[in-house]
Amino acid sequence: MVKQKYTDTNLEYLIRMLASKNGTTRQNARHSLVAIGKPVISALTETLTNSKVDHIRWEAVKTIGAIGDASAIPALVQALEDTDPDVAWLAIEALRKLETAAWPVLLRIVIKRGKEDVLMRQRISHVFRNQEEEGYNDLLAALRKSLKSGTVPATAAVAAYDILKRMKSKP
Repeated sequence: MVKQKYTDTNLEYLIRMLASKNGTTRQNARHSLVAIGKPVISALTETLTNSKVDHIRWEAVKTIGAIGDASAIPALVQALEDTDPDVAWLAIEALRKLETAAWPVLLRIVIKRGKEDVLMRQRISHVFRNQEEEGYNDLLAALRKSLKSGTVPATAAVAAYDILKRMKSKP
């Protein structure tokens, strides 16, 4: 894919077009932003974080997911708690695509909040669904089982800790 050149004015225009009432206009803006790529992530994460309008956050998170840049992980994690379940689901999908880059922050959430926060635990469970990585599959299976069952959240924290520990020990 050829990356498009852009100016701040073009970027502002494309971000504004994500708010259009016309679905085709929003889709065209999203495709243009994806074509520009990583340089638009900051504006998109700001839109995702600050917009009060569900469909604008949906467009922003969908675009971020299509670009797939790890710098968006904090905003995507915040979007897991979005009041619009469609926005949260797209955040799950975007984090899933980022694979191991997203693991540390998600695993820390499991350790810190997994016991009390059932909804976040469920959403993180979806991120880890079907993820495989050589050297981690045993721990990932334990994490997924624990997150999915929801009956013993402490075992999810142990599995999360073990994955983080293994990540630190690998070169």
